[in-house]
Amino acid sequence: MASLHLSAEQLSALVDGECTPDELRSANEHLFSCGDCRRTFESFRALDLDLRRAPLVACQTALPLISARLDGETDEAEAAVAERHLEACASCSATERQWSAISAALMALPAGSPSAAVDDAIGAIARRETRRPSVRPLFVSRALVAVGAAMVIVVAGLTRGAPLAAIPPSSDHVIVAAAQQVVFNDATSTLYILDIAGAAVEARDSVTNELKARIDVGGTPKALALNTTTNTVLVLDAAQKRVTEISGASNSVVSSSTVPVTGTLTSINVDPSGGKIVVTSSADAGTNTGPSGSLVVLDPSTKQIEALRDLAVEPDVVIYDPSGHRAALVSSKQTTLLDENYKVIGTLPGGIAAAFGKKGNDRIAVLGSSTTGALVSFGGLAAPLPLKLPGSPRAITALPDGGFLVLVQLDQKSSRVTHLGADGTTSGDVDLPISGVGLAYDESSDRVSVVSGDKVVRASLPSQVATTTATQSAQPSTSAAPSAGVSPAASASLTPSASPSANASASPSASPSATPTTAPDVAAKGPPNALQLASSVNQDLVHFALPNGRLPILVTKTGERLWVLDDRNGVVTIDMSSGDMFTPLRLPADAQISQWKAGRAYSYALDTNAGVLYVINVRDERVDVHEMPLLKPVISAAVGLDDRLWLAVRGAPYLLAYDPAKGALASFDLGAARVSLLTIDSLGRLIYADDSRSTAGVVDPKAQVLNEVRLPAHAPTTSLVVDSSSTLWVGTTAGEIFNVRGGRAALVVALQVPVAGLSLDQTGHVWYLAPLPKGAFGFGFAALDEGVAGSQVNGPVASLDFSALGHAWLADPRGGFFVSREQLR
Repeated sequence: MASLHLSAEQLSALVDGECTPDELRSANEHLFSCGDCRRTFESFRALDLDLRRAPLVACQTALPLISARLDGETDEAEAAVAERHLEACASCSATERQWSAISAALMALPAGSPSAAVDDAIGAIARRETRRPSVRPLFVSRALVAVGAAMVIVVAGLTRGAPLAAIPPSSDHVIVAAAQQVVFNDATSTLYILDIAGAAVEARDSVTNELKARIDVGGTPKALALNTTTNTVLVLDAAQKRVTEISGASNSVVSSSTVPVTGTLTSINVDPSGGKIVVTSSADAGTNTGPSGSLVVLDPSTKQIEALRDLAVEPDVVIYDPSGHRAALVSSKQTTLLDENYKVIGTLPGGIAAAFGKKGNDRIAVLGSSTTGALVSFGGLAAPLPLKLPGSPRAITALPDGGFLVLVQLDQKSSRVTHLGADGTTSGDVDLPISGVGLAYDESSDRVSVVSGDKVVRASLPSQVATTTATQSAQPSTSAAPSAGVSPAASASLTPSASPSANASASPSASPSATPTTAPDVAAKGPPNALQLASSVNQDLVHFALPNGRLPILVTKTGERLWVLDDRNGVVTIDMSSGDMFTPLRLPADAQISQWKAGRAYSYALDTNAGVLYVINVRDERVDVHEMPLLKPVISAAVGLDDRLWLAVRGAPYLLAYDPAKGALASFDLGAARVSLLTIDSLGRLIYADDSRSTAGVVDPKAQVLNEVRLPAHAPTTSLVVDSSSTLWVGTTAGEIFNVRGGRAALVVALQVPVAGLSLDQTGHVWYLAPLPKGAFGFGFAALDEGVAGSQVNGPVASLDFSALGHAWLADPRGGFFVSREQLR
């Protein structure tokens, strides 16, 4: 009789990769059905990972390696030791950031040669007697050389009259921290300013700038937040994972609590609907598995954790709308919108800060960077187009009239505050003699405060536009990569009567110095905008045609961008939020594409008849051609989170994986499985259907584990998708829709017509697309849960996708797309 459990030796061999293919298959099947062995296997694997990690050394040993690592002078083992220490030591992490800032400063300074006097001084240092080497002097000498070199180059630049370049921030985190260094308490007309170096908070009168109090908090404070419910100011110490509470009435510390979470704390804020404290964190450096960050909800009285949610991004800042019904997690990569239960409801471009509008609309503005300066992207229905501003982005805040104030740094001595209206146009700006990092607005006095360290400069709300005011940008330069994060992700109006002025810059009447011809020039050079060209179909839908009469043949989606292959083998990309369309390239006219898949940095077109794989480098807009005869029997494909292309070969017991970075093809053993259809979920797991065995399977490439679930006998599978609750949904040619949860499959819907596709909306829920019943012409689509009403199209439909703001996009094979007027959830 076989053992009920795998032995420790078998599990150890599995972790070490020492099993034969038959042993691996047998062990994986057992792990799928045996929870005890699976837990033991995971503990073995975790132990193996710990043993493989570099040793944790003391600061005096690690610092020379950290310095050498920054200079690119370490080998792999030394770099691993440095990275391990940085994970655990906040002090050394801060030191590393300082050194990185020095490097950035050196790179930003103008080129030049030192004077003869400087050469002689350096030569004298080099000729001094060298002391006996030891660990600590090595660190000191590295630091002094770095600082000394910076001083030499600064002096050289000054002696030649060269202008000093603005020193860029060392990282997005530095800017984000600055964005939370100032809070304004309008109940007491007090401006609270964080003094990071002095480990204190200054309370100043917002009108007179008089210092009311200086509150010592100790440690390494990083960010501030105002709790209007309790009239307190919260101070976040990321290094000590501590939240210090300051009374707004007495300006003294009233409590101090620790936040028992892993990772690095990044921001703090207060939910206005209930006063709950929300802290975000990012995963420790070097962590390759698990979520990228987390969100922690604390009770405002006890400071105990009420909720903890894993996040797919590393959040830098969390903000709330005034009603408390929405939140936004801002990171350099993307801005994630959450509902009141902290569930994801949409995404916007990344940035360093953001603000929700205050006048009862759904507007949100995200402040980020562009290649030429700052960029403000807007979200919400009928949102304005993005706005480019000169300078480096620093802070943004909302105004009572629904508009925004934006702070940018122009150079080392001056900043600009720009007043944006609710429509995204520039209402005025003012230049101030301060290199500001913090921004606050006092409604009672209608005054703006810009803060840098202990310096505060105040000004009236700007109402005049400077002569260098930026124009509204309909679209970044057409030479930019179509999906490299440069196109705006703001929602455009979906009604055909959208105002033509949406493409324009600030109205010429806003300032006598504005150039009336600027806006039309920008609009004329920009790409065609699908949403502004759309015409009405019915009360639910609008329709637009692709440029030059193109017909969409295959459609795939990545992020907010649709990749469309047309009837001439031309490629069209469409930003679903802004409506901007691009035609970056064309595939060979004789190519017969059967698999069309898009990833983040690479997209793929597979001609299975010819055995040719076309790899599209998104950033370079370049197509590489690879002849691979073994691709001819490929029947399904999917792109992983790492941009690898996974291929299912008809009748084969394996999957192929193509790595575009290495140009290499590998295989993954599936045992008895024969894949009919393949997809990849949000966790990077491969999901497949095996129609010949009536099973569905999940493959975790990292863990090398394969799990299968038996399905009822069914017609051929047409679509697979995994929703936000990790439920697998399966659609078939017979109209069957199964859900698979907890290892069991159940028939949920029987449509009596083929399921054309299953798709996730912005909330992670599943919708189906299917032809209308016999006797009716067209297609219908509806949600599979929560009773959300669907809609129908009186014509053929080739695909169904959803934008981040909840609008449905359906490809019309006769030419163009249908788009829902309203958010569908």
